Amino acid sequence: MNDLITSNFNLLHNNNIWTQLKKNFKVEIDKNFNNFFFVINNKNILRNFDNIHIVLLLEKNNLKEILEKVESLSNKKNKLFFLYLILENNNLKDNNLILKSLARIINKLNKNLNENLFIKIFNNLNDSYFNLRNKTYLRFPFDIKFLGFLKKNVIENLRALSSKPYKLIILDCDNTLWGGILDEDCIDGIAYGEDGNGLVFYEFQKKLKELKNKGFLLSISSKNSEKKVWATMKNRNMILRKGDFVSPKINWNEKHINIKKILNELTLRPEDTVFIDDNILETQKVKKYIKKINIINFNEPTDTYYKIKRDNRFQKLRILKEDLKKYKQYKIKSQFEDQKTREGVSIKFYKNLKQRLKPLNCNKFNFNRALQLFNKTNQFNFSLNRYSNLNLKNKIKDKKYRVLLFELKDKFGPHGIISSCILKKNNKNIEIVDFVVSCRVISRFVEDYMIYYIVKKNKAKTYIINYDKTHLNRELIPQFLKKSYFNFLKKEKNKNIYEIKKCDTLDNVKNIF
Repeated sequence: MNDLITSNFNLLHNNNIWTQLKKNFKVEIDKNFNNFFFVINNKNILRNFDNIHIVLLLEKNNLKEILEKVESLSNKKNKLFFLYLILENNNLKDNNLILKSLARIINKLNKNLNENLFIKIFNNLNDSYFNLRNKTYLRFPFDIKFLGFLKKNVIENLRALSSKPYKLIILDCDNTLWGGILDEDCIDGIAYGEDGNGLVFYEFQKKLKELKNKGFLLSISSKNSEKKVWATMKNRNMILRKGDFVSPKINWNEKHINIKKILNELTLRPEDTVFIDDNILETQKVKKYIKKINIINFNEPTDTYYKIKRDNRFQKLRILKEDLKKYKQYKIKSQFEDQKTREGVSIKFYKNLKQRLKPLNCNKFNFNRALQLFNKTNQFNFSLNRYSNLNLKNKIKDKKYRVLLFELKDKFGPHGIISSCILKKNNKNIEIVDFVVSCRVISRFVEDYMIYYIVKKNKAKTYIINYDKTHLNRELIPQFLKKSYFNFLKKEKNKNIYEIKKCDTLDNVKNIF
């Protein structure tokens, strides 16, 4: 991804403080003084960068003009903006007036750019960060050390942006969600509350609830009585309740067995999961049997809170509408898994699901979800091509390509946009360049119906699909390619090329939907 840092003051772009940033990331520092006014209104500049970092010093004499320009960002979709807003150390009355004006603009920006905007306000910076001499002679109103401070904040955001967030947080109960052991201390004896020994557990649950609201999934693997756990959460008026967890496993089985069941039910990988437990013997045992799972030992609550805050995989700068729906969608998946266990797998079972798969063209309303599918999906991603905003937009504009998304509903409810593909027309042939399906709906014939739809809706002589096999996508896709309508053609370097054959088996897929 390409990033631009611009500002309303001189960024001293040649200063060696920027060297590490330029070396480790694709970042350009604006060379022109007060250039952010020009940048945000110049389509040619915006087109060249995926993310724009805007650093603004807000003063009484420039506030109105700057806020008007910042407000204009509301009309610029499909671009991620980072706003670093710095307030001078004015008197309290002046700063309160600035913050009041700022709040109105931020509310509007959040309403229009909630998936594309990250704002950080620096109020009451230490006086040592400001320098009147530099402001006069260099048009840089700060001491040089401020560049190091700014660089640190930009790097934190870049790392959070490039890291893949955890999908699932699995928790122990005793001495993790509350203090003490439920079977020994009973419901009234455990530590939990807004003061005293229970405060750290209250704050921890508050943080977990915040993560859940950002799209992280919560589950439980705990050696306990399930009825007592839910009763404890209810009777102690805890922040987290039964409804906040998906596929919880509360019993006396080994925790690694329960965790494997949770992962299988949710079709998630250990690599995308973190397990938090106070008992180091239990975490070691889980790590022994599930080697790729991530572990946090809850031996010191404040230390655990710090680990979560420091770990980029707990950060989610861009929160899509799909992320906010994720909890409900995985609850639906849990209902699906329960019914499948009860009834067994059969064509009749799938027909009774009343699945509806709706194709959608990629547009400004679902563009970010398409980016997320291509860049975050691993297990059922044929090519593992990763796209920047600009690259995907170019694909959409190119008449040789078509970017499709698919939205799924069934009798349990809406699953949202769960898959995407990119088709390329070569003479009379169709090449499936990318083929991606969310793991939570794999093995429901969704992937089969996508192939059926592509063949049905395109008049082509041949249809081919590319599979670039790596350690990330080597488990599920080879099984899918054993279907009778795939025929292996050849191998080019790491790429396996398959032909898709029209046949009755493929036509029959439509009967399931």
